[in-house]
This record gives sequence, C-alpha cells and structure tokens, in this order.
Amino acid sequence: MRLVEADELSPAELAAVERIYRDAFPEELLAPFPDLFADRMLVLLDDDGPAGLALVRDLAGTTWTFLRYYAVGRRGRGTGSAMWGELTRLLTDEGRTRLVWDVEDPDERGLSEDAVTEHRRRIAFYERLGARLLPVREYHPPHDDGHEPQMRLMDTVLGAGDRAELRELVEGVYWLRYGSDPDHPQVRRTLLASDLI
Repeated sequence: MRLVEADELSPAELAAVERIYRDAFPEELLAPFPDLFADRMLVLLDDDGPAGLALVRDLAGTTWTFLRYYAVGRRGRGTGSAMWGELTRLLTDEGRTRLVWDVEDPDERGLSEDAVTEHRRRIAFYERLGARLLPVREYHPPHDDGHEPQMRLMDTVLGAGDRAELRELVEGVYWLRYGSDPDHPQVRRTLLASDLI
C-alpha cells in the first residue's frame, strides 16, 4: 500500500476514488467532487487500485493540517488504520505538528439510532488510532449551503506537536478553515459552551 497525490491517478482511478467518497458520507455532508481538488487529495493505492482517500488542508500560518474527509472503500481489512499510519507519517515528515478535524456529533437531537451508532463508530475508530475527542461543545461549523451541523472536534498530535491551547485551536479552525473570526457569534457560543472564555 502507498499513499499518492490524486494528480498521479488515471481517470478510471479517480472515478473509483469518487465512488469511495460518495459511499462514505451522507448527502448533506458531500461537496461536489470536483470542488475537492481545491485541497490536497491523498489516495491510498493497493494491489486492487484506490482503497481510500484523505482530503487535507494546511491551515495557513500554523503547522496544523485540517482533515476534511477521510474514507476507505474496503472496511474490515485494516485499510483505514494502514492509511492513517501513512497519512500521519507523511504529515509529520513534512513538519506538520497537529492534525485536526470535525466529526458528526452522536449527541445531536433528532438523530436516528442508526446515525448515532455510525457517528459513535467513527469516533471510536479515530480514538483507537490515538486521536482525541476534544471537550468542545456547541461546535457548528458553517457550510456553503448555510447549513450548520452539530459536530465535534478531534485532533492528533504529530511529531514534536505544538503548545497551542484548546481555545487557540478552536478559534484557529473556525477562522482558518471556515472564515469565521473569533468575534463571530457562533465562535463565541462554542467558546462559552466549552468553558474556554
């Protein structure tokens, strides 16, 4: 298995990556596939072709990287864990100190039992790989369609790590990933709910 940049793939391989992406997430969390190429798409290749994808964005002015999407096409074979090892090794080698991402909140009101189970399964997967579910509440990142889903924030320290406090990380993700400055009402609500101000 090896992790490669998406621009190294053939059209047929890219079509397989798009299928993995579409099968992994609910429709309301999917961006149009061509829009993903504004960020860095890394694809895990095995003997059968594309096996997973990680879409990442370095957060400007920091040594943090935001993980937008992480999906595998073949579950139960250790593919997700193998890709995680390749991804974190690559980012560490590039001098990145923290990988941060958001996940669907299983405690959101009105979710079906199946959705709650799926959200908890995703969080548990990342925790098995050493990630942390951060004590951040009322985190609602804005999306292009105006929808603000209830999410949770996770991270994993890479290499030497960094000394950023949780408040700095929350404000940094809102600003550098979503364009919401620290004085934005939603950012303030998140900080208040998380006892960070």
